[in-house]
Amino acid sequence: MPRVFRFNPFLQIACAIAAGTLLGTFDPAHAVQMKPLGDLFIGVVRLMVAPIVFFTVAASLASLDNIRQFSSIGVKVLVYFEALSALALLAGFATAALLAPGTGFHLPPLPDAALPGAAAVPSLCEALMRALANSRVLQALVLALVCGIALAGGRGVRAAGWCERLSGWLFRLFNLVLKAAPLATFGAISFAVGKHGLESVASLLELVGTVYAGSACFILLVLGPIARASGFRLLRFIAYIRDELMLVAGTSSSITAMPRLMEKLERAGCSKSVVSIVVPSGYSFNLNGSNIYLAAAIVFLAQALALPLAPGQLLGILAVAMITSKSASGVAGAAFVALAATLAAVPEIPESSLVFIVGIERLLKCRPLTNIIGNGVACLAIAAWSGTLDRAKLRATVMDG
Repeated sequence: MPRVFRFNPFLQIACAIAAGTLLGTFDPAHAVQMKPLGDLFIGVVRLMVAPIVFFTVAASLASLDNIRQFSSIGVKVLVYFEALSALALLAGFATAALLAPGTGFHLPPLPDAALPGAAAVPSLCEALMRALANSRVLQALVLALVCGIALAGGRGVRAAGWCERLSGWLFRLFNLVLKAAPLATFGAISFAVGKHGLESVASLLELVGTVYAGSACFILLVLGPIARASGFRLLRFIAYIRDELMLVAGTSSSITAMPRLMEKLERAGCSKSVVSIVVPSGYSFNLNGSNIYLAAAIVFLAQALALPLAPGQLLGILAVAMITSKSASGVAGAAFVALAATLAAVPEIPESSLVFIVGIERLLKCRPLTNIIGNGVACLAIAAWSGTLDRAKLRATVMDG
């Protein structure tokens, strides 16, 4: 087997999609029998999601002790991160609703009891309580919130450290599981094309385009004005960190460029104290690209099920995603874990549908790229608004570089 195929996840996924499409087109009877490959993969993922969410969110909240050390900017950091997270989720919702990538995709129909109108639409509180009662992931999330808050502020430092280490070990194990994603993708695509035709693959590619479009709109329409208000041009900043963006594109993980990004931000005039808190915490609390993906993927699956999302359901998804997105920690595969956790807010969407989404994971280079651009802009903006940005260095590097 050629070396490039063994180690290039993008090529593996592309080949799996192509092979599944060919089998589904020319031999539908055998193609539909490939479904267990995807089901087994999702079964393993389902077992791992709850502990990963618990340890990641608990460790992220426990790290709030670092923000308290810089109380003068701590409130600005938290408000900025939560506001941008909400805007990114709304951008994903809006883009998916406008482009409707899931309308041509076919998932098994909902049972009558789950169809809209079959029962009274629950309120936001009722929907969240019902999801909490039936989801181990949301139960783990609530427990993580309690434990993380209890560990914050310097209490339980050793326990917080263990949470972070366990989270890292679980993600490494999860990435081993993700090596089977091409096989799961082959099974899912074979089944979808064999049962529903080529329009299934077209819809998945439309979802990829939707995430790219949502990311581009967010960068230009949200991050662009923030950059201008902070005293620099966004396109100049993107050119300034182009080497880091190339590294992220090659590894599909924004965290690989974090050390070099921090160096460049200091060189651009941000104080070391601002960089040391905004960038590391941003990798848990300010992943704009991952939030766009979360929202777009859930709307895609709802459209594929012909399940209209009421305003109350969208608010519920937004509330849950604002928390579960904290587990999308810039590590390869983390956004898929966050998606599986967020899906608990919509019990009408079966977890088995995630097998179709995993097939496009490696195609979404825009997601980590948006993450790193968003964190760079956040650091410069917070430094500017806190009065700690060296404008001379900014002009010499970002403006004139």
